[in-house]
Amino acid sequence: MRFAVSAMALCLFLAPAVAVACQQPDKAGFVLKGDTALDKRSGLLWKRCAVGMSFDAASTSCTGEPEALNQKTAAEAAAKAGEGWRVPSGPELETLMLDTCSGPKINSTVFPNIAASDQGEGAKFWTTNEAMPDMFYFFEFLEGYADAHSSGYGLSVLLVRKP
Repeated sequence: MRFAVSAMALCLFLAPAVAVACQQPDKAGFVLKGDTALDKRSGLLWKRCAVGMSFDAASTSCTGEPEALNQKTAAEAAAKAGEGWRVPSGPELETLMLDTCSGPKINSTVFPNIAASDQGEGAKFWTTNEAMPDMFYFFEFLEGYADAHSSGYGLSVLLVRKP
């Protein structure tokens, strides 16, 4: 019993040290230009809003409703967006994931209004990486995890391309 109490006290003592490791969103790693953000680390150019939303320069926010797209309609939306735009791979989308102490697990200054993609299950965004036949990985940016879903399920999409 004494060991359990001592171990718990040690955990409570060390808990504040863990909070120091949380990342603070910083837009310095990005070059923002209207509805796009150039990630200086990865060299990738991102649309700042989910497909279906529009960037409003006056409020520096995303407006409208994000579309719930399956894998096929996500690829079609990327093609419709213009030359080079595509659904990101898992490693590409993972570069946007932050280990914040609270709030979205993505830089909400660079990618505003991510929470609009929460359709009752979190803000889930497709990747092009297949987890198993007909199952693709996604990242959830409110809680900060990755999982997989069937290709026909509707999720949000951030588009990416090489500059």
